[in-house]
Amino acid sequence: MRWIAGLVIIIVGAAAGYYWYSLPPTYPGKYIVTADRVLTMDPDLPQVQAVLVDNNEIMAVGDVRELEGLADVEIIRLKGTLIPGLIEPHTHPIAAALLGSATDISAFKYDNRMQIMQALQDSADEFSVTPWVLAYGWDPIAIRDLSPPTLAELDAISPDKPMLVLTQMMHEAYANTAALKEAGVDPRRGPMLRELEEINRVVSAIPAPSDEAVELLVRKTYTDYAKAGYTTIGVTGAVGRHPNPVGLLQRVGLEDNPPVRTYVYLTEDQLPNWRFGGDDRFTILGAKFWLDGSPFTGGAATHEPYEDSELVLERLGLSTGHRGDLSMSDTDLLEKLRDVHKRSGQVAMHAQGERAIDQALMAIATIQAEDPRDDIEHRLEHNALITNEQIQRAADLGVSLGFFVDHISHYGDQLESLFGKERLDRYMPVRDAKDAGAVITFHGDHPATPMNPMGTVETAMSRTSTSGNTVVGADQAVTLEEALQAMTVNAARQLGQEDTLGMIAVGMKADFTLLNGNPQVMMPQGLRLIRPAMTIRNGQPVDTRFVSWFDPELAIKAIWKMMMGDDSEPTST
Repeated sequence: MRWIAGLVIIIVGAAAGYYWYSLPPTYPGKYIVTADRVLTMDPDLPQVQAVLVDNNEIMAVGDVRELEGLADVEIIRLKGTLIPGLIEPHTHPIAAALLGSATDISAFKYDNRMQIMQALQDSADEFSVTPWVLAYGWDPIAIRDLSPPTLAELDAISPDKPMLVLTQMMHEAYANTAALKEAGVDPRRGPMLRELEEINRVVSAIPAPSDEAVELLVRKTYTDYAKAGYTTIGVTGAVGRHPNPVGLLQRVGLEDNPPVRTYVYLTEDQLPNWRFGGDDRFTILGAKFWLDGSPFTGGAATHEPYEDSELVLERLGLSTGHRGDLSMSDTDLLEKLRDVHKRSGQVAMHAQGERAIDQALMAIATIQAEDPRDDIEHRLEHNALITNEQIQRAADLGVSLGFFVDHISHYGDQLESLFGKERLDRYMPVRDAKDAGAVITFHGDHPATPMNPMGTVETAMSRTSTSGNTVVGADQAVTLEEALQAMTVNAARQLGQEDTLGMIAVGMKADFTLLNGNPQVMMPQGLRLIRPAMTIRNGQPVDTRFVSWFDPELAIKAIWKMMMGDDSEPTST
């Protein structure tokens, strides 16, 4: 019977070892933290040597010796640059989680059409846990020879299994005959799906993964945000295949020690079912409205037409004089904005082209005239072609401006072919917005771009495409300090959290990001190589290890449902 005793010892030892390993790293309740440099984003005290933390709050900042005189506590010495916890004010975690499991056909991985078509063929031939072939990242703007796939091409790749190919910015897609039939769409219309309504009709036909599988993926994505250096995210539209996406984000966000804080904007269909409010882990702030589409599918509602270039006419398949459509009428927008405003909610509005921005500013001015509110600052998102006049109107109305500056690094070489030289020079006019006194922020709109906040900082400073061949509006560049402010203190204000987040200052939450280099001594080109070494939220290091997000019970249920093909759950005896 000795072997039984030995087995018991091994099992107990393994369990104890796993328990010990799964314990998250911790700091004392009260401590002093210092680093090679501490950048506070506080204009009155931009750099300090150390920070005194008591539980989840910053109690004092200054020199190490000065703080030692205030408290006899442990000093934690970190290597690198300590900044306020980075804030991503515009992202989509459920979509990022789900598309992370799709076949990657993006320009980040492939250079030409032949490679991408082969990747689609390989994906169709491989074993898949779903009955569909799903690919993400089709990008005719970034890949010069990427002409649209024909229905015959997609059917040849996957004659029986439904196939859906999403573009990089997710405002356009292509489907084969099997997918169109599954969605009740006549295949004679062709494979192209334009903008969200058409895409969602086909996406809704895809058999949804189990709730448990989606939750596991979202939990992992939350740790991915922390690994990227974020301590707070703004979810501008809780979108993704799940029966209750807001409830899922609430469940993950309200755990005892979530990797990031979550601030949510509801979609129109979610508004009747949820109240605004929450706590410092999870809060519903208001609503998200889409006023136009992507510049890279012809969806931006511009004043002047797109250029008559080969890119526009051939690769995108747009007609001469194309300007893009508004997604809703002025009357509809006023009605929807008025409802959210009366409920003390904030509205984030997707607006790329000048006509969409005009529509948003008109609606906000009308609503504020009807019901003036100092406690609500609505948002405009992306602002690709915003004019100086529109910037000033936004600043006067107290509307914050979120810029998707990664358009410049990813698509800078093609922007002139889309919009011409004059609009190229004022594309994403961040400096003009800053000088006009508007609150400006930067975002990555994940999963549209990889999570790399220092890459965003680099682009905002250099205004240069990834190839290095194109500088987009050099006079619109910002400084390092201004770029970091846009992703900390300004982002906190945009989310209405400027009293507790975004600065290293007395009374603020103890949220920090540690960078593994010194951005102050680097040229803009190369800043993307600086990586977050760790994040600290509420005074404690964030655990991003596998054990921090993996839930064995969820995994077992997800595997069981995948094997059984229904919603039954494993039973215990």
